[in-house]
Amino acid sequence: MLNLSSGGGNGNYIRFSPQANAWTNSLGAEIQLKKIVFDIDAVQTGWLQLGVGIRDWQPDSELGKKGAQPTPDHKRGFIVTFYNKEIGTCEWSSSGVGPNMGLEKLYTECAGQRAANAGKLPVLEYTGSKLEKIGKGTTRIPNFNIVSWIDKPAGMGQSDEDFTAQVAAPPAPAPVVKAAPAPAPKKSVMAAAVEDDEMF
Repeated sequence: MLNLSSGGGNGNYIRFSPQANAWTNSLGAEIQLKKIVFDIDAVQTGWLQLGVGIRDWQPDSELGKKGAQPTPDHKRGFIVTFYNKEIGTCEWSSSGVGPNMGLEKLYTECAGQRAANAGKLPVLEYTGSKLEKIGKGTTRIPNFNIVSWIDKPAGMGQSDEDFTAQVAAPPAPAPVVKAAPAPAPKKSVMAAAVEDDEMF
């Protein structure tokens, strides 16, 4: 469907390393990927060249419409956008066989549920990776479950600067209250747990 088989990016990104079987952020630190919103409308496919000091992205004119390979060093790849409150809006791109296979499967599953969830975006849960033998070598395919579909979160799509400013902004001063407010009802353990799980 995405035609990712092989024959300029956002400053806030994450990467999946099949060799290390780990996710890292743009600082190179390993992260545990939690529930994320997947912007299925912003998926890009194309040709990606990666090397020491080199990152050249040549997007397809249409999603999955494979154009001519720019150079032998360019491989089929993708760019997608993820979001949650912890990592903000971030980019995941790759030209690796395992990640390509993982995204192909994910996109196909999301596309199959899209008609029943018009105007919404899928919430994903990373469930680990599967070791797969490819040719003479092996790779790891990242796997995701579709947990639910939600409206696009308000914070999704902000620039890195906007997200950083939002996180770092001091709290607004408390309004002056003339009369003592009634005590807030005590939150149940379940309500607190739901709030802790809210990532979007």
